[in-house]
Amino acid sequence: MIFPEWKEDNVLPAGLSHVETSGSATITSYTWSGKNIRRARLCVLNVPEKFAAETIVIYPDLGTMTPVFGTEYISIADKKFFGAIDFHPLSQDEAYIKEYIDEYLYDFPTRNVEDSKFYDLSTYFSSKFWIKKSEADFRDEYMDWTDRYMSRYRGALKEGKLGFDSRQAHNNYDKHMAEKDPAHGILKSYFSSEFADFYVQKFLFDESA
Repeated sequence: MIFPEWKEDNVLPAGLSHVETSGSATITSYTWSGKNIRRARLCVLNVPEKFAAETIVIYPDLGTMTPVFGTEYISIADKKFFGAIDFHPLSQDEAYIKEYIDEYLYDFPTRNVEDSKFYDLSTYFSSKFWIKKSEADFRDEYMDWTDRYMSRYRGALKEGKLGFDSRQAHNNYDKHMAEKDPAHGILKSYFSSEFADFYVQKFLFDESA
């Protein structure tokens, strides 16, 4: 899923190891750098027979207003499965949505939910947010959709208009996600409250502090 031309550099905040463990839980953290992006990161959490999650977030260059790309797949005890993919808009302005969401995802299905107990859909989620949950493993379907979204995102990155200073937009996005993302509660349950705070604010959403 990560573009092959990017470099896996695993630039991690001080105090975080590439692999962290707590009991049977293991969390592995990766980052990439490359053309047209500020940062790409992958988090893989595995608790054997209980919980598994993979989440990817890609931030565009700070000189553009290209959306942030996000995707995740979760398995709960191999009995419940959840997947989500989106171009996270950095603005809800009508012109922005038309240029960055409608332009690139015009033929993708409109999201099939209007509310979620996990996400605040009114702020950083698009009308093309792909989301599914099932009691059957649908990873192949999820991977297929991720490849489709990623292909469009590659185009969005290459065509991103320069001349913006989007650091504040990235700050706002990270602060909102650090507060709202369910990752904190999950990490707290398997590691500790202190580790959850640190990991969410310093690694997952590094512009949130």
